[in-house]
Amino acid sequence: MEPGSGYDGVQPTATGTSPDLPGTLFEFIGEDVSRQDLALRREVKFRLPGADVGKFRSLLECNGRRLVHNEPVSTVRSVYFDDVRLSDCQDNLAGISCRKKVRLRWYDSLAPGTALFFETKWRDNRVVGKHRLEFRPGQPLSGLTYRQIVNELVDILPPRHVVDLLQRSEPIVIVEYKREHFESPDGGVRVTLDYDLAFYDQTGKQSISTSFPHRMLDMFVLEAKGPQGFEEEVKELLYPYKPRIGACSKYVHGCQQLGLVSSRNYR
Repeated sequence: MEPGSGYDGVQPTATGTSPDLPGTLFEFIGEDVSRQDLALRREVKFRLPGADVGKFRSLLECNGRRLVHNEPVSTVRSVYFDDVRLSDCQDNLAGISCRKKVRLRWYDSLAPGTALFFETKWRDNRVVGKHRLEFRPGQPLSGLTYRQIVNELVDILPPRHVVDLLQRSEPIVIVEYKREHFESPDGGVRVTLDYDLAFYDQTGKQSISTSFPHRMLDMFVLEAKGPQGFEEEVKELLYPYKPRIGACSKYVHGCQQLGLVSSRNYR
């Protein structure tokens, strides 16, 4: 289990500066404690190529209920960071049970807006957790280089998150998709529908680039998250469908689509 995964304190607001640009670049708001479901959970994924999103949406609205965090349908964009050997991607492909991913995430705009999230997602077998730290950019990130962004994060992140970033500070890919949220009637299980995937190669880029997307429109991912033993409740939410559980990392699929790793069969 991830050391410190039970951390739920909000850091005091802090600011940082970078030697490359004068003034404050990011305002550190704190670790998000409004979403306690992110801290520690079990997770199962279903990859459903060519599935009818509308049918699954109707099914989940009938068997559960819709959640709205930002918009009914949000557009999620994340820059995934790794080392030059793509170690996090390779660990996933190799089935390493204890692994991490680091990303910078924003919602509902092509370029990062007023809210930005630094996330470290960790996995220990089927137990997963996510540390989610919120920032407010002092200027558009489109005007900053990746070096400036990483330097700024190193200056203002809590030390234990700095270690994760320094181990994987190379921008690799932007993953983009549409997301809808649902939960079981008792709120114990949460389900997301992800579709309309696109990937933007960031290797060798000096700054955030959203040119030349590689789209994977036939890919549809359903993720279910909940406490230990929640699998039966997932079956009830998806009844009468019986999709098969399988591995599905959007980051790994992005690396494959962009030709950064071999396109071996990944499920």
